[in-house]
Parts: sequence; structure tokens; C-alpha cells
Amino acid sequence: MIPLIHDLRGKSVTIFGGGRVALRKASFFHPEASVTVVSRTIDSEIIDLGIKCISGQITPDRDQISGYIGDSSVVVAATSDKELNNAIGAVCREKGIMFNNADGEPGDIMIPSVVRGDNYMIAISTEGKSPAVPRYIRQLIERECRGLDEMIAIQSEFREVLKTRIDDQEERNRILRKIVEDGEVWSHLENNKRAAMEYITRKYLK
Repeated sequence: MIPLIHDLRGKSVTIFGGGRVALRKASFFHPEASVTVVSRTIDSEIIDLGIKCISGQITPDRDQISGYIGDSSVVVAATSDKELNNAIGAVCREKGIMFNNADGEPGDIMIPSVVRGDNYMIAISTEGKSPAVPRYIRQLIERECRGLDEMIAIQSEFREVLKTRIDDQEERNRILRKIVEDGEVWSHLENNKRAAMEYITRKYLK
């Protein structure tokens, strides 16, 4: 498998199953995508998300599954029945729809743990081998990379300044790398973004 970042705005995602696993999957895709959850019983927290919920008995019948899927771009099987999950996956393969299976034969996509900021997104996956490790890495990034959003914002701003001063792209990239590695910049970011920018200007635009 290879990692991709996919834009699902305006796309439909169907999730089969209404328990805690389905809740995690629904929370991942909502609110960017239009999410529908299909299950005989549906967790109240899923309902509280304000997404479309269809209460109904799901069987391995191909036509029934296909009817629920409709024009979905992504389908997730999160029921407690492996045979049913696999049947849902078989329909998705026939239709060429991206499929994630929470329990059963692996689908063709995995849902990672995600660390987000205003200016960045980092996806972490152990391909199902250790649910604890992505959480650990996420907490490590959040703890050790405080100021990351501000650093990215400064990089973007200073990059534009460098374009007006330095023609050589490789030289501009070298300076941007030095800024990221500069502990003084990170220290300034903890207090004031403008102070960090003034320090960068003094040191790197001599």
C-alpha cells in the first residue's frame, strides 16, 4: 500500500455497522464527506454527529448491499459479522469502489490515525499491527512539535520574501532548512511569531 491524501469534499461515504468502530470511522470522514451509516442498531453518538443514519437489517444479499452503497466513493464495513463484511467488500470490488474492512478480508484502503493542525496533517499507520503505536506517535508529535503550525506559517511567509531577494531556488531551500533547524526560531515561536520573524530576517537576510 502507498499513502495518499484524498479530497472527499462533496463525496459520499457509506459505513455499514452502528457500534463504536463505526463511530470512529464516521468521525474520521465527517464533516468533510457526506456520511451515511447503515445498521439495525445505531450508537447514539453516531446519531449526535448529525449524519444520515439508515436503520435496517443488513444481509449478504448483493442487491441489497448495492442499493445501500449507491454512488458512494468510499465504503466501510464495520459490522461484527466477518462474512457480511466480506460480502460488502465483494460488491465494492465489483463496482470499483474504495473499501475499508474493519474485520475480515482486507480492503484496498486503510484508515490511519491523524495529527492535524491549521497548516499540517500527518497520517500514521502500522497497517493494523499495533493500534497503540499510532496513538503514541500522535502524542509524541503533539508534545515535541509545539509551534509547528507557527513554523509552517513563517516558512510560507519567509519563502515569499526570499523569492524577491534570492534568484537561486536551491539557496532559498537551504535557508528554509536552516530556519527549521534553528533552535532560536523555535524558542521565539513560543513567545511571539513576529519576534521570530524579526530574528529570522536579521540572521538570514544579512
